[in-house]
Amino acid sequence: MKKMFLLALLCAFAGRSLAQIPTKSYADDEGFAPRDHNVNFTRLRLQLALQPAASHISGTVTHYFTPLRPTVDSIYLDGIKMTYQKVLLNGKPVKYHADSAGITILPEKPLHWNQTDSLTITYEANPRRGLYFIGWNDKNNLSRKQVWSQGEATDNRYWIPMYDDRNDKIVSEMLVTFDKGYKVLSNGKLLNVKNNTDGTNTWHYLISHPQAPYLIMLGIGQYNIKETHSASGVPMHLYYYPDWANRVEPTYKYAAAMVDFYEKEIGLKYPWESYSQIPVQDYMFGAMENTTATIFGDFYVSDARQALDRTYVAVDAHELAHQWFGDYVTAKSDAHQWLQESFATYYDQLFEREVFGEDYFAWSRRGNGNAAIDEAQRNKFGIAHSNAGGTFIYGKGAYVLNMLKYVVGGREAYNKAIKHYLDQHPYQNVDSHDLLNAFEESTGMQLEWFWDEWLYRGGEPHYHVTLDEQTSQTELVVAQTQEPTSLTGYSKGLFKMPVWIELHYEDHAVVRKQYWIQQQTEVIRIPSSGHGKLAFVLFDPGSEVLKTVSFAKPFSMLQAQANGADQFMDRYDAVSAMRNTTPDKKREALLAIYHHEKFYPIKNEVLSQLAADTSAGSISLFKAAFADADVNVRKAALARANLHTAALLPGVEAMLSDSSYSIIETALQKLSVAQPAKMETYLKTTRGIEGNQDKNVLIKWLELSFLAENKTQYATDLVKLTSGSYEFRTRTGAMMALKRLNWFDNELTENLVDAILNPNDRLSGPATDILKYIYAQDKYKKPISDYVKAGHWENWQKDLLAGFTK
Repeated sequence: MKKMFLLALLCAFAGRSLAQIPTKSYADDEGFAPRDHNVNFTRLRLQLALQPAASHISGTVTHYFTPLRPTVDSIYLDGIKMTYQKVLLNGKPVKYHADSAGITILPEKPLHWNQTDSLTITYEANPRRGLYFIGWNDKNNLSRKQVWSQGEATDNRYWIPMYDDRNDKIVSEMLVTFDKGYKVLSNGKLLNVKNNTDGTNTWHYLISHPQAPYLIMLGIGQYNIKETHSASGVPMHLYYYPDWANRVEPTYKYAAAMVDFYEKEIGLKYPWESYSQIPVQDYMFGAMENTTATIFGDFYVSDARQALDRTYVAVDAHELAHQWFGDYVTAKSDAHQWLQESFATYYDQLFEREVFGEDYFAWSRRGNGNAAIDEAQRNKFGIAHSNAGGTFIYGKGAYVLNMLKYVVGGREAYNKAIKHYLDQHPYQNVDSHDLLNAFEESTGMQLEWFWDEWLYRGGEPHYHVTLDEQTSQTELVVAQTQEPTSLTGYSKGLFKMPVWIELHYEDHAVVRKQYWIQQQTEVIRIPSSGHGKLAFVLFDPGSEVLKTVSFAKPFSMLQAQANGADQFMDRYDAVSAMRNTTPDKKREALLAIYHHEKFYPIKNEVLSQLAADTSAGSISLFKAAFADADVNVRKAALARANLHTAALLPGVEAMLSDSSYSIIETALQKLSVAQPAKMETYLKTTRGIEGNQDKNVLIKWLELSFLAENKTQYATDLVKLTSGSYEFRTRTGAMMALKRLNWFDNELTENLVDAILNPNDRLSGPATDILKYIYAQDKYKKPISDYVKAGHWENWQKDLLAGFTK
């Protein structure tokens, strides 16, 4: 009996001990390991000629490499649907086998390590991806004519036969022959431009250090270049369209300052020889951080007025940060992509904080946090997983980096570790453990737990906080309520993090203490120390920790917090927590808060909560908001305003002359619904305004004019805007307007089919949906089917159009 008792006691003790030992359980990841390869490519030299009207290229590429194994009897290169004229190994013809995916080189004798070899391939291709030919077949000759590349993730293989994966780095050299009336940009330094006798030039570029293959780029078009430099002397080449000279300063306003900021913040000089930026038409993403040469969508090129609705600042800062995080050090496999995108997102936020202030930084982080929490309901992957997805590897990762800075003790310790990380891996491939090693070596802290719960596992803590204010102390009970799984948290679904708690008293005293929250339930008791009654309590002031919190507070405490908290996010959270309070109880408080606050999110929250309130104070609030100096407040007021309230109508009508084109478009739409009898006046006021780069006001004006006057010309003008003569945002906007009008003609069919065949899925996707919508109507089915059947299509085009021939 005694032995049985002892055994039970030991088992119970062991059970409690084991329950507190964190276990590793990560989701399987096929993208965790880098791709296998048997040679180390060190240099790539490409000679390229282009026939843009035929979307055709002719090239000769020479690869220099060393075997990675004792003997190598074959070498595989990626190359999609290429034709090969000549293949030489070390200057001599060599056997090879090619298919639609690539080419396998078969040396007569095995190659040996510790020797340097070369492989030269002469080839031709008509790439459908990777290299894009814009505007060369525009029958109206209105489109810009460009050629540009997009290599990430693995699309450079469509125009260069190469080892196209991130876990090898090469020095690239490019010689491009093209019409001398154009500018050509590639990676690195422009060594020379040779003037040829046939009306072409040959541009010769060479980069100074190795880069990942997907970062090789090409950009061709008609540009002017603003030459400038950072304060530290980095040469900068800012490309722009000659007819958009007035947009250079607003677009590139902070370009040089960003370089200086990053050099100081990161502690490492800009690691390349120069930096160029080039806008391109019909770009399918925001931008791409090609080494020394960022490509970005020309929809970001804005004059001062257009910049009210869309600016290049965040994208500019994000892509520049990649020159360190992604180009200088490159993730060796997809699972570690966060080492690039999270860092670029975070350092963009740091720069924007420098320019726009601490509140802006806090609001940006909150947006990332909210998106991550929402995504976590469907996605339990960690950030360091190849299937994590963009929400996690961009925004959540940025939030986690700021938490890492918080955990290690602040900016100085964090920056020291980051510099150590970069110094250890110059121009190399890295993984998540390399960063962990750098932080542990630099700070002396054991941080594997942080990597486990925030990088390798998913989710976030959900805290339920209850408050008991007693005479001698304040007691907070903090419970973690998230669903426990082996794929979230530090141990059995629980998270551990240091959290600050602030007690603010009515006598303005503040007690601030930090506690490690890591158990299922934590009971925290803080002595009152004679300060009297609490005004409000903050759990994690400033929202340092990514989390959800349920913390019920009386209205009086929320009001005190909204007025007295030092940090913007704590004031915002107090105001947003008033949403379920009746207007009569909160109106006066909200009006006072609105006029006290300077940054727009709290103002917008007040507008949202009082939108349905018909009191004189709320009506006056909206009137003032319509004319607020901050465009974000004006947009929020317009979006929430009830236009059937007669007192608000003049303020909205005045917005037809607003400085923001987005506001003009929205006001025009809302007024057309609320006051159809006055449409003639509204349309007269806005006649001749094109709007932003996507002609948003013009498209809305044509749509409403057709509805008001039923004139065919307005619809046919919209149809013209759907053609390949215009950039994709204009085309999609016009398509959507025509769908709302249910307008169809043969020219629209032609333009929609052209859009469906476009490689930009932000154009082809909407075009496909709209043509399906039209095709589903019996009266339009035959003309669409006849047009498709009469065309001379390649097989891939037939596949895309198969649904329109039944």
